[in-house]
Amino acid sequence: MKSITSMRGRFGFQRAFTLIELMIAVAIVAILAAIAFPAYTSYIAKSEIRSAQADLLALSLNFENRYQRTLVYPTLTAAEKANKAGIQGYFKGWTTSTSNFEFKVDESSASVYKISAVGSGRQTGCTISLNYKNERTTSGCTYNPGSSWL
Repeated sequence: MKSITSMRGRFGFQRAFTLIELMIAVAIVAILAAIAFPAYTSYIAKSEIRSAQADLLALSLNFENRYQRTLVYPTLTAAEKANKAGIQGYFKGWTTSTSNFEFKVDESSASVYKISAVGSGRQTGCTISLNYKNERTTSGCTYNPGSSWL
């Protein structure tokens, strides 16, 4: 069994981190976190927009699939146009991959359609649209300036 005197290092006691060294290390980690957090927030917001755009494309494919089978686009009632559950009921198997956007059908007739995703929460004010001509627009998206899709 070792005695206490044999456990001492070369300078008396074993070396450890001082309070100053620990405070400097914590300050460095805090600075790195402050730099990384905005980039992470922007990354999350952009991924939500991309998910909404992918969902709009999937919904558009459902419209086009119906058109290929019947030569008319599906006509939704006013209640189905305004209600995400109505859209999902009309297109069996279609589900959204993001919860920060509400999907609706702005216009639907035998020859045209326009669908959009309206943001909520962090994406409030962001509107993404797609129509039967494959014209894609965005407006009010803070993480996607301009009118182009990501």
